[in-house]
Amino acid sequence: MSGKGDKTTVRYVMATIIAFCIVGVYGLFALNLKIMNPLTQALKEYTITDFYYQVIGTSAERDTSRLVTIVDMTELVDRRDIAYALQEVQAQHPKVVGVDIKFEGLKPDNPEGDSLIAAVAANDTSTVFALQYIDESFDGEQYTKVRQSFFADSIPHLKEALANMPLDTHDGLRRQIILGKKVQGRMMPSMIKRISDEYAGQEIMPLKDKTMTINWAPIEFRVIPYDSIAEYGEYLTDRIVLFGAYADDIDMHLTPKGKIPGIKLLAYGIETMVKQTNIKSAPWWITAIVSFLVVIFTKYLFDWCDRYAKSRKNRFLRIGLKTALVMGILKFLWMAFVMYIGFILFARYNYSINLAWALSASAFTGPAGDLYKVISNSFSNQED
Repeated sequence: MSGKGDKTTVRYVMATIIAFCIVGVYGLFALNLKIMNPLTQALKEYTITDFYYQVIGTSAERDTSRLVTIVDMTELVDRRDIAYALQEVQAQHPKVVGVDIKFEGLKPDNPEGDSLIAAVAANDTSTVFALQYIDESFDGEQYTKVRQSFFADSIPHLKEALANMPLDTHDGLRRQIILGKKVQGRMMPSMIKRISDEYAGQEIMPLKDKTMTINWAPIEFRVIPYDSIAEYGEYLTDRIVLFGAYADDIDMHLTPKGKIPGIKLLAYGIETMVKQTNIKSAPWWITAIVSFLVVIFTKYLFDWCDRYAKSRKNRFLRIGLKTALVMGILKFLWMAFVMYIGFILFARYNYSINLAWALSASAFTGPAGDLYKVISNSFSNQED
């Protein structure tokens, strides 16, 4: 009996390994054959977590953030008008203001505007101004050049932070935020980290050259027009206020939520960091173990279904249960259940396990089992 059980275990394990090998071979073909390029690109641009966000987005009620408010200054061009709007924002006593604008260079035709915006920056300590490192200036260890406001060097206590956002090289989406980068000899925090720390009154996460995955769970951010700041003052007091262009077509970014303005991208990042709801991805070894267990259990489950169908005395029931249609429906329901478990982990605990390999290999457990049987029988015949 023990020998039979050992053989069954070996059969399940080998069928599981063969199923993963089939998926691996298919993956190599998909990556290297030009005819498969459209499918490969589609798979790259859509992850399981994106699917989860779609489900959450259509089923969950959208709450409005009580943490972050956006002031839209898209229509403001003159630095005098921007300075007056900023002063009006500061008059509402927000806890911290993030200015997603870089005031590069002096304006010879508008010295008053330059003076006013510099004075606003010098007289308020609750405001964080954006600067940006230049990607091409990376020397292997740090970034040596930045784009920043003209008054940065003349105000010693000025609070600045990096507005750069990492880009996913596979699909071109913004999914993560940086905590910090080494710039001109020192570690500099990102806008999201600095604003979050200022709001919390302490360092939420250590300043490191590290990324954090944004939680794109459905939430709305209140957007206040620049000419109605005092009217909506209650939504600015004691909150984080992001001041920048909301309707600027130039500053738009592709994300799992679609195309959104850069200032809204900052809002999602701040909401994630302050509330510590960043998505934690399972390490590769947990993903590997879970994937292997899912596939081997899939093989066991459908072998049991096959034995159950064969044991039915009713001929029509026995044949019906073994049809490809019924087995296909059962496999679909099983995969949906596995994805549902993954969804629960994601939605409730912000924990993501990549189930792509598990689901792909589960689809090949039947052919993998047949292939192992052929290989095993051929070796047995050679021994005889």
